[in-house]
Amino acid sequence: MKKALKLICALLLIATLFGCSKKVDVSGEYYLLRIDAESDALSEESLQILRDYGIEFKLVLKNDGTGTFYAMGEEMKVEYDLEKKTATVGNNQESFRYENGQILMEDSSGTMVFERVKE
Repeated sequence: MKKALKLICALLLIATLFGCSKKVDVSGEYYLLRIDAESDALSEESLQILRDYGIEFKLVLKNDGTGTFYAMGEEMKVEYDLEKKTATVGNNQESFRYENGQILMEDSSGTMVFERVKE
């Protein structure tokens, strides 16, 4: 009986570990939804007006931890690590999180919020 109980506990522990280690797939294309900052904030409405004029701020991520940030015709290399919650955009190190289907990139000047492009 004790052996059976130990086996069940071991199996539950293994199932829990595998269940918690699910990798989130953030690959895809995201557009800049808004910038939250004390100065130079940009609202969703302001960014939509810029998109209407063909000025885009877009983040394209791959599964391998790399990607590209497109801003007003410029391209910057992106490297991200979901586990460490960091990203390097160009030469800048930033905080990087995935929450509720959004990418949040934060540095000392504020937070950029990206939303996945709906297909």
